Amino acid sequence: MQRTFISFLTILLSALAFSGCDMNPTGLQLENGWQARSVAVWRNARPDMLALSPNGKWLYVSCETTAGINTPSLATINLETGHKHFLISGLMRADALKFAPDGSLWIGEEFPEGLIWRVADVDKLPEEQIVNRPTLTTSHNAIAAYPPAGRFAHEGIAFSTDQRFAYLADEEQRGAIYRLELHSRRFDVLDSTFHWRQVGDPAQARAAAQQLGAAYFNRIEDMESLPDGRIIMAETGTGRVLVLHDHGDKAEIDTFMQDAEIAHPDNLAWDNKRKLLWITDDSEPSALWTWDGLRTTRIAVHRHAEITGVLPVGDDIYINLQGRKDGPELTVKLYTR
Repeated sequence: MQRTFISFLTILLSALAFSGCDMNPTGLQLENGWQARSVAVWRNARPDMLALSPNGKWLYVSCETTAGINTPSLATINLETGHKHFLISGLMRADALKFAPDGSLWIGEEFPEGLIWRVADVDKLPEEQIVNRPTLTTSHNAIAAYPPAGRFAHEGIAFSTDQRFAYLADEEQRGAIYRLELHSRRFDVLDSTFHWRQVGDPAQARAAAQQLGAAYFNRIEDMESLPDGRIIMAETGTGRVLVLHDHGDKAEIDTFMQDAEIAHPDNLAWDNKRKLLWITDDSEPSALWTWDGLRTTRIAVHRHAEITGVLPVGDDIYINLQGRKDGPELTVKLYTR
């Protein structure tokens, strides 16, 4: 009887192995030494960027959904308890997500009329707040549009290490780069000679960029500040990450890294612990890469979802799986054995 049961179990396991049974619930193909664990399951939320609260307790997730009273725009995950909930709904394609020097959370909308929204004391914000996008009104006074940061397709945001400037990019095929002085609220665009030119009305940022002879780039997807003060920018479709050196009245832009295998660099994250740059590739299949200053290494691939929002947190790496076709959308923790 025991031998019969063992034989049956062997046959059953073999059948499962060859039947396409999903023994990898995330669908990620990982390099040796890496493992993945889902920390949140989303349905029709389009999880995109990630940001960690200054106290390290909350992981925030922007949701790139179309504006609607019941469509999520910002979610949060308690990394201590695993509890997750939606904080804000109603924004139009919430994408960019960064904590500002004053502790507020900036959320950028990625569409031509997009705005930056500031959330003060986001860790204390009650659940299920609503933005009425047509009227720009909100259900809580901690949430407000921030017009000084310009009106365009916001995906990339970075803050200078001296906490003086915010850098913003228009995610457009001919998109400009802008700089906001946080104290005076002076708003500048980078022109074709790489000088900063003041924009009179941030609400007309795109028209001003054209009039002032802006330097244009091919869809700057994300921006990240390096510890030495330089700003790096992912330019999709080119396989390169650019670096901006700001000298006050003017700037220099060089190629930080370029790799033909990374066709569509998207989200960036500097890993100070490992001294690596993490890069998501919005290609088919989508991939996650590292760059150590000399070479790139592919860490993960997903054939049925876009890998978005990479963020190092201690020894772990968090990513989202957006638009997944072989299961629900996920926020995933990657870790080594």
